[in-house]
Formats: sequence, structure tokens, C-alpha cells
Amino acid sequence: MFWNNGLTRRNESRLILLVLVMLSAMLLPSFEVHPSLPNIRVDEVLLFGIFGLNLLAFIARGFRFSPDAREELRAQQPVLKWVLILWGLLTLSYAISNFYGVVILGAGYYGLRDVMELVTFCKHFLVITLVLSIDLQEGEFGFLKNVFLGALGFLILFGWGQHFNLFNMNTWISPFFNPLHWDTLILGNPARVLGTFDNPNVFGIFTVITLSYLTVHYFFGEHQGRFPWLIFVLIGLVIKLEFLTISRTALFGIALLYIILCAWAFFYHHRSKEVMIKIGALFLLTMLLFATASGDFFYRLTEGLNFSNSTSFQGHMDRWGVAVGSISQSPILGWGTQKYVMTTLVDNEYALFSRRYGFVGLAVYLSFFLLPFIQGFMHLRRQSQMLVHGRSYDLPSQLIAAYVAVLPSIFVYNFMAGIFYNLQLMTLFSITIGLVYNSLKRRRGLL
Repeated sequence: MFWNNGLTRRNESRLILLVLVMLSAMLLPSFEVHPSLPNIRVDEVLLFGIFGLNLLAFIARGFRFSPDAREELRAQQPVLKWVLILWGLLTLSYAISNFYGVVILGAGYYGLRDVMELVTFCKHFLVITLVLSIDLQEGEFGFLKNVFLGALGFLILFGWGQHFNLFNMNTWISPFFNPLHWDTLILGNPARVLGTFDNPNVFGIFTVITLSYLTVHYFFGEHQGRFPWLIFVLIGLVIKLEFLTISRTALFGIALLYIILCAWAFFYHHRSKEVMIKIGALFLLTMLLFATASGDFFYRLTEGLNFSNSTSFQGHMDRWGVAVGSISQSPILGWGTQKYVMTTLVDNEYALFSRRYGFVGLAVYLSFFLLPFIQGFMHLRRQSQMLVHGRSYDLPSQLIAAYVAVLPSIFVYNFMAGIFYNLQLMTLFSITIGLVYNSLKRRRGLL
């Protein structure tokens, strides 16, 4: 790819760019360019801007890569080809469905907002290929981990600041992250923390993704026989942060994540005393935090479980019904993006993707997430057979395990909202996917 030349021809430059993209996605709001266009994020400017400059440098070199770049591309090739195949299939599905919907079915028209859909596809694959292009050794992994933990510490403090409205920050800072609805979320009834994201539910699912990293390290990391108190305390802080968002979907995601990881650790470590202590401690910590949660937390939780009176659940059902009706009229190829004539508020990413690109496009969408999941699971299974009884995972394998463990929670979240079209959250999850591919590149590839 073009990350291996131009401004990012050096491995250190690619790593710095990844860190800047990650920090921008975690900490910075989007900004408006034009009222008729989607907001722009700093990470998007970095990705597309530097990629464009690298492309110009490639043209200036006569469409030739340097010897070092060719060697780096050969190392990426077993995995890179599958990433490009998936991007090509998504793009092909996009083109066919839009042609079918606009020209054949005569529904609506194709405009600038529809073009932005293709930009979304490109951004996700730019992030994944950027991560894949980096030669991640122990030092690079350590630097990336420390930057992430530093940003996570800021988010924890920022979330508590919103909760207590320290220095009246909810009036002069929080509106930048959600200009339209921040007051009803942070100052509403019940009040909900949204951190640096545009929605408390999005912030909540971010904590689930973060917990997948932390909990995998808690169960499968190397701790020299000592109880990992620091990681245990950090897990508790992140769980509490999710409780402040009062996100029911994220709460279910944490429960599902912990069921998977506790069962996984229980059998992997062959029911050892150490793993039983860790499982028990994690259970007691979660129950303690749950029992001491706010009254607003329990009010929203019980309100959501009352399906007959829950306005949130009824709203989901109404939007799903409209989407299903459209899907049934064009199930194979869908209607295309049709952003000018069809609502983008579906509250179910599977239904939204099926309406736009049919079941053919939905299959490609699922493959985008499932290919690294399946290959990562197979890699971990092979490694478990080779490792000595109860031995810890190395860091690349921990990253793969975190993705394998959290994807079921992400799939549940996509029933109520969606991760693929949230450019802030999906940037971070694309980094996770890229780390899985990078770890597979370091091992045996995909075949």
C-alpha cells in the first residue's frame, strides 16, 4: 500500500500517524465544514491528507516503490490481499446497488451525500491498512499501549468531570461533542455521561471494547504469579464509567464479554486456583459496582425492560418495521444508499445495510467483521495446542483474543444501533481489526 512511501516511508512515521489518528478519534470532536455536508474529524484529515500526499509521491517516483517498501509489502501480502478483496467487494456492492436502485428501480437520485458513503468505506480501510503496514515489535506495542492508557485515563477523569459538572464544564466544553442534544443527555433526567463521544451509548460500547483489552490481559497476560491489582482497579474504573453512561446495550455487552472470557479462562487454565480467584474477584467487583450504582441507573434499566411502556423499545420497533418493509421489496440488491429519500435512522445496522445493499451486501458486511474473527480464533486454537499448560499469551495473541471476545457484544450492539457508520467509534474498532491483521501477518497469514 501507499503507506510505505512518501511521508510515512519510515516505520516510526507510520506509528506516529497511527497514534495521532487514535488520539484524535478518542479525544477530539468533529467540526462542521458546510451545513449540507457531514462533519469532518481531525483523524479523517490526517488519513486522507497524508495518504493523498503519499500517492503523489508514488506518482512522482514513476509508479515505483523503493526496495525497502517492496520488502515491507511482501511481508504484508498474505493478509493485505484479503483486506483489499473485502474493500473491493464492499465498493462493488455499493456501485451495483446504487445503479440498481436509481436506474433500474427509479427510486430517488444519486447525490453528494451518497458519495460520502464510499468515503466512509475508504476511511475504514485506510485505518486498517495503516495499522497493517507498521512493523510492530515489542517497543512499538509498548508505546501504543502507553498512549492508549494515557488517553483512557483522561477519558475516565473527563467522564467523572461531566458527572459532577466540575468547573461548570457541561456548559462550556460538552456542547462541542454533541451540539444538538448534549443538554438533554448530560443535564437530562436521568443525566448521562457521554465523554468525548456524541452519544452515551457510543461511549458505553467504547468502554466494552476497552474492557476486552483489559480483561484479556487480566486473564491471559504474564503477571509473574502475582495478582494483577493495577489492571483489576483499572477494570473497575472502566466498568464504573459505563455505568455513568447508563447504556443498557453496553451493560449487556459487558455481561456477554465477561461470560465469554471467564469461560475461556476457566477451561484454558484448566480450572486452576489462580483463575478461580480471578473470576471470583471480577464477579465481586462487578456486583459491588452494580449494587452501588445510582438510582438513575436502575430507573433507566428497569424502564428499558418494560417493553410495553418503553418509548425507546417502541421507537426501535417502529423503525425496524419500516426498514423491513423496504427490504422485502428489494431483498437481493437493495435500494442503494438513497440518503435523500430514505431515512438513515433505522436503529439496526443489519437492517440499514440490507436496505441499502440487499442480502448480498449484508454478506460482505458480515465478512468484514467475521474474517479476522475466524482467522484469529483459528490462530488462538493452534497456539493453545502448542503452548505449555496455562501459559500466558504474548501481546499480539492478546490483541487477537480481545477482538474474538468482544465481537459478539459488537454484533448485539448493531441490533440497536451500529458501529460501522459511527466514524469516531469505528475508527477505533478499525484499529483493533488492523491489529488483528498485523498479528496474523506476524504469524501465518490467513491461509
